[in-house]
Amino acid sequence: MEPAKYTPGADKLGIASAVVCTIHCLLVPLLFLAKYWLSGSAEHLGLTSVHHGDRLLPSWWETLDYVFLIVSFVAVYHAASHAAGKWIKVSLWLFWLCFAVAIFFEASLHWLAYVSSVGLVATHFINIRRHQMAA
Repeated sequence: MEPAKYTPGADKLGIASAVVCTIHCLLVPLLFLAKYWLSGSAEHLGLTSVHHGDRLLPSWWETLDYVFLIVSFVAVYHAASHAAGKWIKVSLWLFWLCFAVAIFFEASLHWLAYVSSVGLVATHFINIRRHQMAA
């Protein structure tokens, strides 16, 4: 049986997921600041259902972290199965593992989500580039 031909779909999905996740994470400080501006109408907007310390977040906000984790797992799984080198495969899984740790220990390791997202984006780009050069 012939191995499946590489297509950049998984890498593009991984890049998109990491970028959207980073944007999602950057919005938290904005919501924290907006809490004070919305203090009179926060309950009406449904922003009081989940509290992370002093941060006021909508109840569905934390669920997105796990959606990004699942989407990035699928992207890494498929991209790593057609990685253009062993170090790319190892890097993809290492950055995904760091991302998972950051999600589960968000209170103390939130910075790790940014580092691992940048690492995933860079490694997916390198994988795409390596395949383009080999073609």
